[in-house]
Parts: sequence; structure tokens; C-alpha cells
Amino acid sequence: MLLAACVLRDGEAEVPFNAFREDRFMTSIELPTGLTRICQRAFGDCSSMTSTELPTGLTSIGHWAFAGCSSMTSIELPAGLTSLGEYAFICCDSLTSMELPAGLTSIGEGTFYDCSSLTSIALPAGLTSLDWGAFYDCSSMTSIALPAGLTSIGEHAFHGCSSLTSIQLPAGLTSLGASTFCGCSSMTSIKLPAGLTSLGEGAFDGCSSLTSIELPACLTSLGRDAFFGCSSLTSIALPAGFDESILRSAQVPPSAILRFGPAVDVD
Repeated sequence: MLLAACVLRDGEAEVPFNAFREDRFMTSIELPTGLTRICQRAFGDCSSMTSTELPTGLTSIGHWAFAGCSSMTSIELPAGLTSLGEYAFICCDSLTSMELPAGLTSIGEGTFYDCSSLTSIALPAGLTSLDWGAFYDCSSMTSIALPAGLTSIGEHAFHGCSSLTSIQLPAGLTSLGASTFCGCSSMTSIKLPAGLTSLGEGAFDGCSSLTSIELPACLTSLGRDAFFGCSSLTSIALPAGFDESILRSAQVPPSAILRFGPAVDVD
């Protein structure tokens, strides 16, 4: 069955589209040496599969490739992997940790969407972008280290990461998309980079444990409801000359005191 599913196309061996999709009896699989690509939905909804051994020559994992593999607790990605498709591990809700290989420069849309047991993930130093909903509803993740070269974080990237307590944003980041940290209800602090110019709509919506924040001098755009539901926010530090009018639609809670200067917690 495995040999029949692994075919040669364009000189590359691959597991084709839908090859093992909805095989709910398979518990593990070892893919053969020489395989370079796993196509879309190849192992989609293989809900009994607990482990997969990937060959060292694998370079590409397609969209939705392991979507719904709800029993898979771990998977080791080969060092040569350079492409990880959208929603590749969506709803792998038993997956607890993962290390991404050095060759990956981006994490696609919804790649780890609803991986609700994921507590840690090691991101490669060369990563430059996180797309829409990359870690949406990863509700067990308590912390994540973002690489220094990351310049783009998409909308909803950490939406619903309700166990995330803190995160350090890279210095080169210039914008945060809509609802980036929406529902991160355990986040108590975050430092915004000095060059940040834009905070999207609902960026911190529902961050009910956030107590203080310092807005950078470069910030010129603040989306609607950016601080909606930040019920513990008591201090917002503003740089000298900051245009306070951009705060009007941000839903700053009445308890928050605006201060010029460094952030200060108010009891």
C-alpha cells in the first residue's frame, strides 16, 4: 500500500494528494528514504496515528497534510525541510511540542491552528514571518521565543493562546495585525518594539490580565477595540508629544491612567 502511494513526479518521489486520508486504523508509519514531498491532505484525519517517521530528504509538507491527526503526540521534522504548508497540523490536539528546522523562513496560515496541547515550539533563527492564525487557539502554550529577524506577525497569529503569560517581540517588528493577541487572557506584560508604527483592530482584545503597557513614539495607527476587555489595565505609558486622539477608538478601560514616561503599575 505504501509503495503504491509513493509515486515519482517531476523526478521527485512524493506521497500524493489524499493518499492515506481518513485511514482511521493506521497507528504509525515509516516513510521510505528518497521521499522529498508530502502532498496536500496526504494524512488528513488519520485520527489513530500516533507517530510518523519522516525521511531525511523530505523538503516539503503540503497544505493540510496532517490535519486532524488528533492522536499524534510528536513528530520530528527533518533538517532539510524548507516548506511547511497552510494548516499542515491543524487540530493535531495531542501534539505537545515541536522543533522547526533551520531552513524554514515562514510559518503559513493556520499551520498549528487548534493544537490545543502544544506547550512549546522551537522556532528557527531565520524565520521572518508568521502568517494569519499560525498559532490560533494553541491554548496550552505558556511561552514562545520569537527570533530576532522576525519582521511580520499576521492577524490572529496568537488568538486564543489563553495560557501565554508573556512574549518578547523582536526589535525589527513594525506592525501587529488585527486580533494578534486576542483572548490571551493570561498575558500580564508585553514590551512593544520602539519601531512599531501600527497596532491592528482588537490587537489585545480580551487580554484581561494585562496590567500596563508602554506605547512607542513611532506608533501612528491604533485600531478599533485594540484594548477592549483589558479589564486589569491600569497604566498606559505615552511618549512625549504622543497624539492621544488615536486612543479614542481603542476602548481603553476607565481604570487605565495615561502617563507620559515609563510604564508604572497602579495598585
